[in-house]
Amino acid sequence: MPDKNYIFFGDTKNVPYGTKNSSEIFEFTKNILNFFITKNVKNVAIACNTTSAVAYEELKNYFKDKLNIFPLIQTAAPFSIENLKDNDTIAVLATKATINSDKYAKEINKYNQNINVISIDCTGFVEIVENRLYEDKKSIELIKSKLNIAKENNAKRIILGCTHYPYLVNIFKSILNVEYFDPAISLANIVQKKLKNIEGNNELKFYVSKNPQEFIKSAKMFFDVEKAELISVEK
Repeated sequence: MPDKNYIFFGDTKNVPYGTKNSSEIFEFTKNILNFFITKNVKNVAIACNTTSAVAYEELKNYFKDKLNIFPLIQTAAPFSIENLKDNDTIAVLATKATINSDKYAKEINKYNQNINVISIDCTGFVEIVENRLYEDKKSIELIKSKLNIAKENNAKRIILGCTHYPYLVNIFKSILNVEYFDPAISLANIVQKKLKNIEGNNELKFYVSKNPQEFIKSAKMFFDVEKAELISVEK
């Protein structure tokens, strides 16, 4: 939807969320959403699996009259198991907080209780992407150790349960060549379907809570970011 207006907030000060507790994540996100409201935002896509897992319900209630929120896990779950059969196994690669919440399994089992969900804590993967350690020996060994769990459980499909993980897919496939599911695509498709009639004029602004230049460098992986404004949203 190139004709819409977008605001992107990267909480570079508090990344990674996956090692934080649920109350911290709620506070971080609440502050970001309050900032969005000052910018006249009406619709929010939570691109973070961890936030969707541990804070979405509370955020939805807190902002119920102010914002329409699209959560990543809850939106993508039914699409993640399309064409899988009863007793098939799907593996979830995710952060510690997402895994501890068991949110993917809970959401998937709403649509099919007979799908086996294996959850794999991939602490360290975010840092591999953020620091671009794609050829680092220890990084590869860590990735292998996690994918071996999926392999041992005969996973038919693997969910990329963190926004950073799609940037590791080529490495993943070289180790375990199965189907990988990116929930962000499902979320984007649903947002497009629901909001296609909203007017805009192709405005795009990036905000970060720390190190805008480093963010710009990392963000080049997913978008040609030219400028990011440093801003504090903390109360």
